[in-house]
Amino acid sequence: MRRGPGTLYRKALTLRYLLTRDRGEVVAFLCQRPAELPRRLRLLTRLVAVTNAVRGYHTLGEMLTVAAAILDVGRCRPPVAVECGVGYGASTAKLSLAVAAAGGHLHAFDSFRGIPPNAEEHRHLDGRVTAFRPRAFRGRLRRVERLLAQWGAPQAVTLHKGWFEDTLATQAPPRVDVAVLDVDLVASTRTCLVQLLPRLAPDGVLFTQDGHLQGVVELLGSLTFWQSEVGIAPPAIPGLGRRKLLAIRPMRPNPGRGT
Repeated sequence: MRRGPGTLYRKALTLRYLLTRDRGEVVAFLCQRPAELPRRLRLLTRLVAVTNAVRGYHTLGEMLTVAAAILDVGRCRPPVAVECGVGYGASTAKLSLAVAAAGGHLHAFDSFRGIPPNAEEHRHLDGRVTAFRPRAFRGRLRRVERLLAQWGAPQAVTLHKGWFEDTLATQAPPRVDVAVLDVDLVASTRTCLVQLLPRLAPDGVLFTQDGHLQGVVELLGSLTFWQSEVGIAPPAIPGLGRRKLLAIRPMRPNPGRGT
């Protein structure tokens, strides 16, 4: 039996996950704003269609959590979202649909050459050891553009090609409402946090999908990193060391208090 994207098996598996693994996120997404239920149902249907058709490295529940944050910002202003780590484009297509539904725009950053050269070795929270080989997860720019045209909202996306250290400083928008990192490496996570957190709106949120990697957990728990490199107090990160998807909402300095 064929089990890849687009097969009946894949659709049955998606339905199973909707009713089990992702059930909590689905219910939260649909019930969070009862007045928006029709719009959220339409968006959920489109996200499911992408899940069935395109291979990704995230759960639908994770994408629904991020989509909910994007829609929340959209109640106040057109949201500006940033994605670091496009890969083959499945998450970019889904995020583009959420941003378009909220009247905003998505800036998606990737080398489109895969993982950069590195010597990092990682241990998962469950003890498994892995290494991210150079050029892994390489999604070519043209292929991602075609995927967006078929399954996403290409008019709501700007794709930025290059290594993060070369593109984020000059091409990231000055205000970021929602950011999503799926970059695997500690070095890449560090670069993205240093560049994006100072741009994060006061009510913004940055998600990382690499919370299952011990090296990323250690970076996020480092007092020195937050104070010396980012220049802020270490934020509270619910689920750090336990969850894969983490939400970071930096504590802002209180201008009314002395130092």
